[in-house]
Amino acid sequence: MHEVDPGYLGYWSGEEVVVFLKSLLEQERIGTRAFADIGYAADLHVADLILESELDQGSICILLENEIAKKGEVAPARRKRSAHERRAEFTLEQAVAFARSNQADLLKTIENALLNIFDSELSSLLLTMMQLHRKQIVQLEILRK
Repeated sequence: MHEVDPGYLGYWSGEEVVVFLKSLLEQERIGTRAFADIGYAADLHVADLILESELDQGSICILLENEIAKKGEVAPARRKRSAHERRAEFTLEQAVAFARSNQADLLKTIENALLNIFDSELSSLLLTMMQLHRKQIVQLEILRK
């Protein structure tokens, strides 16, 4: 059978998938910064515990960059903080609340997208990402207590 455009079957076209992946990458990068903010606001013990989540977020970003490249596109460049730009000061509670909200938004975004993607390999990757985000939400709930 000839390759059929998923858009013909009611799914997102290849272009729409790339737009989604780029948008998701930006959201995931925000998640990475959110975990870094927890590390800055927390004591050393909590910062060590949250480092794994920050690294997991970074890994997701790399996976998404690779997925975008597989589709023949270029991932949006990372926004680098200038040397003179100050980091916003957050309390631990604020940082955890923001990270929790970000993770819930990511989870919902991926859940909604899965209904529109006709690519089993990408769907599998997104399901793995959802499991990771659920785990991170549980970790953040424990920090809130």
